[in-house]
Amino acid sequence: MKAVASLLTFPLVTIVAAIAPRAEPPAGPWTAGVWKIAEGTDVFFWGTPINASGGKFWINKAASTECPGDIENLDCSEYPGTETIFDGGNGTVFLDVGVPGGQQVYIAENGALSYTIPHSGQIPDGSVATGFSRQVSNAFGAPVLLYHASGTWYICPVGEGEPKEKVYQLYVGKTDMEGCYWASVRTYQPGGGNAWEYV
Repeated sequence: MKAVASLLTFPLVTIVAAIAPRAEPPAGPWTAGVWKIAEGTDVFFWGTPINASGGKFWINKAASTECPGDIENLDCSEYPGTETIFDGGNGTVFLDVGVPGGQQVYIAENGALSYTIPHSGQIPDGSVATGFSRQVSNAFGAPVLLYHASGTWYICPVGEGEPKEKVYQLYVGKTDMEGCYWASVRTYQPGGGNAWEYV
């Protein structure tokens, strides 16, 4: 009888697990890093930080932050951020900044992950600013992954150097760049304060 009860319980547990709601990702600001398994190459990354600089996103390149000292009543000590911190992830993503109007993340027509300049919400024609999502993975450790409806993340090398030390630019869904690798993007709780703006 116990064997029969066990057989009846197993499908029920399986069905409940399949329809149970997925865990929600932590709310609030987050940082992001690239994960790529070597897969027959010597290129692999385990959470290498993604940084904002010059309107695009990179790994192995420092974030470009700024806090102008000529704005009345602006205390730049309140914006010490040197890492790239994001906010959102349910449809849209923004950089976590103090500058009025914020800075929105979008995908340029050529697939490059990009962000708007300070004091302007203008996004170039052909760009996509929606379709982002953060989800808790069922993988070991339940990492919080960043997805986009356009498809796969790519990292594309820029310049020379050892594979793990080169600068790579991030693309989503498509790219005309050569030598690119697919990757995944994981998100983390930030370790420091936010920046006034990214330039």
